[in-house]
Amino acid sequence: MTLAVTRAADSYAQPAGSDPGRFREGLMITTDRDIYIAGEQVWLKINKFNEAGERPSDFSKILYAELLNDANNPVVQLKLFSAGTSASGTIVLPDTLTSGNYLIRAYTKWMLNYPEKDFAYRTISVLNPFRSVDRLINPAQRAGKGKTDDSRKVQVAVDAPGTAATDEQVIGDIQFDKPEYSARQKIGIGVSLRDASGAPVAADLSLSVVKSTLKDNARERLASVPGREVTDGSPLADSVWLPEPEGEIISGTIRNKKTNEPLINADISLSVVGRSAVCQFGKTNNRGGFLFVVKDLSGPKEIVIQPFLHDESGCYVELNESFCSTFSDATPGKFYLDSIAAENINSAVISMQVNNLYKPFRQKGDTNKRAPDMKDFYGLPSRKLVLSDFIELTNIREVVKEIMPEVRVFRKYDKAWFKIVYDNPYQQFENQALVMVDGVPLNEIEGLLEMPSKDVERIDVISVRYFYGDFVFDGILSFITKKGNLNNLKFDESVFRQIYEGCQEPEKFYSPVYEIDSLRTSRIPDFRNTLHWDPQFRTGKDGKASAVLYASDEPGEYSAIIEGITSNGKRVRYARNFRIK
Repeated sequence: MTLAVTRAADSYAQPAGSDPGRFREGLMITTDRDIYIAGEQVWLKINKFNEAGERPSDFSKILYAELLNDANNPVVQLKLFSAGTSASGTIVLPDTLTSGNYLIRAYTKWMLNYPEKDFAYRTISVLNPFRSVDRLINPAQRAGKGKTDDSRKVQVAVDAPGTAATDEQVIGDIQFDKPEYSARQKIGIGVSLRDASGAPVAADLSLSVVKSTLKDNARERLASVPGREVTDGSPLADSVWLPEPEGEIISGTIRNKKTNEPLINADISLSVVGRSAVCQFGKTNNRGGFLFVVKDLSGPKEIVIQPFLHDESGCYVELNESFCSTFSDATPGKFYLDSIAAENINSAVISMQVNNLYKPFRQKGDTNKRAPDMKDFYGLPSRKLVLSDFIELTNIREVVKEIMPEVRVFRKYDKAWFKIVYDNPYQQFENQALVMVDGVPLNEIEGLLEMPSKDVERIDVISVRYFYGDFVFDGILSFITKKGNLNNLKFDESVFRQIYEGCQEPEKFYSPVYEIDSLRTSRIPDFRNTLHWDPQFRTGKDGKASAVLYASDEPGEYSAIIEGITSNGKRVRYARNFRIK
């Protein structure tokens, strides 16, 4: 069978006269299917490539994705971390969405230097069966609207056993280990790719197995948004958006609360509140601006930004927006309802409702997993004290006095400070140590000294001089509370605290394994609309890959779909159908 591909850079071609030395980044969006019910999850993958070299790229680590409605308003926004040449995640469709077409657009910070038309786009259709769909009835059927209710159904075409778009040809094949399957039976899928000369093709793909009625064959899935113009390759202006090759950039401006003046050339810190000491130190510029590169920041986290020097009048921080605030004139097109395949779409709606009803029972034990702690910025401490290993003392003042001989409490300018006894007996530290609680530096320690010791889990001691860029600390004391949420202390108005949404935490696609009789005969129904999703489905040097999954309880026609980018920068999409009886 023939497998059609298009060059990953065809839609982004740079005409003669453009700057060939300027790096251009491109993205490609893949979803598990094309048609969804409001309230379902969209499983997506984003491939990265170099437009000039037409090769997969590992340039930006942070990818931004948005779901846009027909008015170009973002309905859902998320960030994805990419450790290689692609990233994957999920979009939970709000159950309040109206039926219609929606655009998923994706970009990187570096791509913000170019027109929005250069972003990656993909169209999906959403059906909300619980809201009015009168405005979506095909105008050609309005004359017969009162005669039948079938005009309110979605039209979906079902393709031939194996289909692909047509452009440049590559030989590809999807094979099943059986001609058809029974409910909950094991399904074996084999994929092979080779070029016209017969040589195997390595590719970074996604594999999805879905109900055929939820795969739209009327639209060309490899194409960009209709009407997309080719840009000349020049940036909108001088490159004002920095790339993110290491981690997410958090930037903004810090100002005095009373005077509104920026804090110029001020030493500041950014901390992530938690059970680890995740902290960075920097300096504002001559306009009060700052920039931090944060690695491994996932999910909602509380961040703290504060100046080193305490200011009675306080300060406030204006963070720069993470997402693009401008939009192209691209639209996803109209979404009409038809009577064809109405029964199958209604079945998909019922399947979603049944699956949601039994989800807590089916996935019991897979939820509420705590994300792994981030790493302490200072590495391994000189000494780690776990307070549960000692007798319980009244407060931290007593802890320091009784079990921390390397730490002294002294007073300076009518304030208490910690000083660490240097490991070198011939040299003593002159300055106070850097003191942190739940990853946040403290400007004064009076409240910490009175904190009950039972609230503290551990204390890390770095008893040597620590260098961080231009900053030098005469030792570090890091106190981690049992709750790790900074609620044991009160902070003044110089401290800016805010919940910040990092990259989406990875979520594993649920796919049951019916290998034992108790699972095969379980009375928990299995009505999955998407049977399988693997965003890391790759063919090796031999051009082959395989997967194993299990059929659901629902008979009908299903499609196995592979989509992605080959190692030489060509896009691939291919689908083949099978049946569950």
